[in-house]
Amino acid sequence: MNGILLNSLILFSTALVGGGIILLWGKKWLNHLGLMLTFGGAYLMGLVFLHLVPELFSTNAANAGWYVLAGFMLQVLLEYMSQGLEHGHFHEHEGNVKKSFPVMIFVSLCLHAFIEAMPLAGGVHDHGHAHQHIHLASQSLLIGLVVHKFPVAMVLAGMLMGSNLKQAVQWAFVAIFGLMPVLGIVIGDSIIHAFPEGIDQFMTAMSGILIGILLHISTTILFESSDGHRFNFVKLMVVVVGIAIAALTLGH
Repeated sequence: MNGILLNSLILFSTALVGGGIILLWGKKWLNHLGLMLTFGGAYLMGLVFLHLVPELFSTNAANAGWYVLAGFMLQVLLEYMSQGLEHGHFHEHEGNVKKSFPVMIFVSLCLHAFIEAMPLAGGVHDHGHAHQHIHLASQSLLIGLVVHKFPVAMVLAGMLMGSNLKQAVQWAFVAIFGLMPVLGIVIGDSIIHAFPEGIDQFMTAMSGILIGILLHISTTILFESSDGHRFNFVKLMVVVVGIAIAALTLGH
């Protein structure tokens, strides 16, 4: 339970700090999103290919590929709903939120945060040697979610500032967004407790879906971080550093 509380607190705090930077000090801080998103995309790419994919397919689960494909297509749907806000697409929405708050975009971001965090529930249970690697993966995944959710919370807060909502309500929306991964971890943990004999199937499904989601996000961020599909030297170095840190945080 301590692991669940700690992970939940970290993810909730990430949203509050990321959103709070914009709500307290203004949209000018969104100018720093580019390299932050590039680093996050590179880290997620490294996490997917260096750990999550090998781990999932080492189990020889028959439906693993289908789960990955399902996660990829799910992210396509969520991105259609959010119009790419996960990738830092703020300016596309700015002119559309002066009078009202786009509920569908917020719902999409919440679903995204909820689903991504569910596999963390499997990392806080000790199921013997066969599952020890899941615990190690959860630490790397937690870092990945932090570096991804922090800029997303900033973009969400920037969108909220362009609406006609009072500042207290803006903070409430940021807090709700921060609670979504908490809810994902808690529900994932509840499923594991209710059906302990099905933890392997549950983790296979959630890991595959997560891989599909992260694969879509990371590749999209890295492609969009280039200017005319050409990387400058600084962004290239950020990508290299992001992947290197992912390799160093796998726990092996």
